[in-house]
Parts: sequence; C-alpha cells; structure tokens
Amino acid sequence: IIPNIKGMGFNDNEIVALLGAHALGRCHTDRSGYWGPWTFAENTFSNEYFRLLIEERWSPKMSHNGKPWDGPDQFEDSTGKLMMLPSD
Repeated sequence: IIPNIKGMGFNDNEIVALLGAHALGRCHTDRSGYWGPWTFAENTFSNEYFRLLIEERWSPKMSHNGKPWDGPDQFEDSTGKLMMLPSD
C-alpha cells in the first residue's frame, strides 16, 4: 500500500494518519463488501488499530454467520469479530 499512497504525493506521516483512521468505524457489506470493525472500540480514537495489526494473528475470512464467506478477500482475528483488509 505504501508505494500506491506515496504515488499520490503523501509522506510517511500522512500515510500513518490515513491508516490510523481505521481505528474508527467498521466496514459494512452493503457499502464496501467487507464486514466488521478493525478494533473492539470502534468509536474511540486510539493506537489500538496499529497494536492489533502487529500483535494479532490474522487469517483469511472463510465464513460469516455460519455460512461460507462470499465477500472480497479480508482477514479476521482469532475471535472472528475483528477484520483487516488486504491493504492493511
């Protein structure tokens, strides 16, 4: 993702700020095709996104609500409650 964002003229500090926006909110399948929050505190701005990105073990999402996942490729934590995008 870094080469793509740098190609848009962003510096390292600006890239970190853009990625840090994932600390807030969640993805909705009806809007993006992806599902879930990046953190357990999706309404709180913190460094939790970065901590989880590094410390958590992420695996490809295979199911959702007991059915095979048919959305775009994404990753989930060991609880299946948090998500990361391939670009994260």
